[in-house]
Amino acid sequence: MLNDAVNSRTPPVSSPLHRFAKTICLLAVCLVSLAWIGNAGAAAAVIDSSLLAAAKANPAQSARMIILSTNGVTDATGAFNTASAVKDGYGVGTLRMQLSLVGGVAVTLPAARVSTLAKISGLTVTPDATLKQTAFDNYSNVQLWPYLSGIAHLWTYQWNPAPPTPTIAVVDSGVSTSVPAMASRLLIPQVNLCSLAPNSSGDGDGHGTFVSSLLAGVGSGHVGAAPNGKLISLDVVNDQGEASTSDVIAAAQWIVDHHWQYNIKVANFSLQSTTPSHFVNDPLDKAVEKLWFSGVVVVTAAGNYGVDGQPTSVRYAPGNDPFVITVGALDNKGTLNRSDDAAAPWSTWGYTLDGFAKPELAASGRYMVGAVPAGSTLLKQFPNNVFSPGYLELSGTSFAAPVVAGAAAQLLALHPELTPDQVKGALLLGSEQTPAAAAGSLGAGELNTGKSASLLGGTLPNPNAALNSYLAYDWSVSPIAYFDSDKWTKAIAGNASWDATSWEAKWWTSASQETKWWTSAAWETKWWTSVSQETKWWTSVAGVTKWWTSTSTTDAAWVAQSQTDQRNGTLAQADTTTTLPGYLITKPDFAALLLDPYLAPAP
Repeated sequence: MLNDAVNSRTPPVSSPLHRFAKTICLLAVCLVSLAWIGNAGAAAAVIDSSLLAAAKANPAQSARMIILSTNGVTDATGAFNTASAVKDGYGVGTLRMQLSLVGGVAVTLPAARVSTLAKISGLTVTPDATLKQTAFDNYSNVQLWPYLSGIAHLWTYQWNPAPPTPTIAVVDSGVSTSVPAMASRLLIPQVNLCSLAPNSSGDGDGHGTFVSSLLAGVGSGHVGAAPNGKLISLDVVNDQGEASTSDVIAAAQWIVDHHWQYNIKVANFSLQSTTPSHFVNDPLDKAVEKLWFSGVVVVTAAGNYGVDGQPTSVRYAPGNDPFVITVGALDNKGTLNRSDDAAAPWSTWGYTLDGFAKPELAASGRYMVGAVPAGSTLLKQFPNNVFSPGYLELSGTSFAAPVVAGAAAQLLALHPELTPDQVKGALLLGSEQTPAAAAGSLGAGELNTGKSASLLGGTLPNPNAALNSYLAYDWSVSPIAYFDSDKWTKAIAGNASWDATSWEAKWWTSASQETKWWTSAAWETKWWTSVSQETKWWTSVAGVTKWWTSTSTTDAAWVAQSQTDQRNGTLAQADTTTTLPGYLITKPDFAALLLDPYLAPAP
């Protein structure tokens, strides 16, 4: 299940999905074709614990699942056929979609058939999980965030035009071009990949339009982060805020297939699964990695299940993937001074289940004003949050993510040759420290696009350098690299003393590059976290003893934790100012901007 991270005063309507901003339940349908994302040599089948529990509780019940095979779609299809043909009185299954991008299939089978799949080597079987979606007329945006983030510093001005950004893909609930701010923002007609009814044309839900307006809207007083760019909208979320994992994977497949044709270099995923996972086995993580390895910067929301600003584990795809840029929500307190800036109290931060610190950085995500279509679900959910006709004020990491996606696009407009790793490095290196924020809660720091842009042309750090040493190719399957999880797992299991000294690139610790949070003693103490997490899933070199292979009390605890996270995400949606509007830019703020070379708007 994925969350798109919405926070607002008015609670959402009841939904089977977890909403951070909108809910997206990933199920499956749609035929896709491209490159397998798997790794070359897994052993026994890995079955998600929730599927094992379902098989035990109700073996006849139909279960939606995704079957991945180390040998690609053909073997995944064969495994499905084998399981479907079992004569146990529960009937046959349905193959709903081939997922060539990740070497698997989306299927529906009687729950009991996971016992058959468990006997087939090389398989990883997971639920087809549900996902959830995180005033001065002469100013281009009435709010503070575009200026504080340094994005306005790079906007187009009549006598100093910025170059066009590359195309940005938005995987969400669609975009309504009936909204004036978005009327001319799509490069091509919307791509509809949503398999769940009801799904109106355009954007019946409203979340995708809200996100896209923050990203590239051109409404009067509400210009988005990249008004000098165009969007491609991939609709995977229905009118009720629900999407299926397989539909989102299909969207990733579409982007990979068409990124050269349309010059797509950035993709925004303001959604989050509601099933905890390890990145090496989650099909959605594998899909966004394929995008990254294809040259597309992937930006995703961290989630809104933090409580009172305290750290927690970042346990859901795609925000748990170490390659992509995961974004936390900054509370800028409505001031231009960064000294009081901190993570929003509900913004998720901490370590993934695989031990990677998240988020990478943070951008404004509290009290954000975005466009919504009339009659949309989002508008009906939050009637008390209307900022002005056609605009709502909402909060969530879903709305911080498009700010960073726009920032990435602006850097690529200036230097189109940058790789995703270099864009990530520039954004992290240019980020600002905020003394009021807990260490790590904002990742490397607060977004400063102007400062990041000033670093281009020089040597940039590669935050993914150590991970990249585990990339491999299977040319018989795809020209796109894949992450060799078996090699990585064995390396970790075989070296208990592996710490940050061997994991982290050290060149950026010099005074000339500024001392970042990742060079501190707290970070240097083992990149995968503390002794309390020594019992990792990778403690077996063979990797056979996975945490999800049995219906243990630990599994039950994860289910309970997931439910708690969903409740906390719902409570976070009640977060908005007592009296609208909030966090507007003032005339003194605008005057002060001119004194900062990284924030001053272009003349």
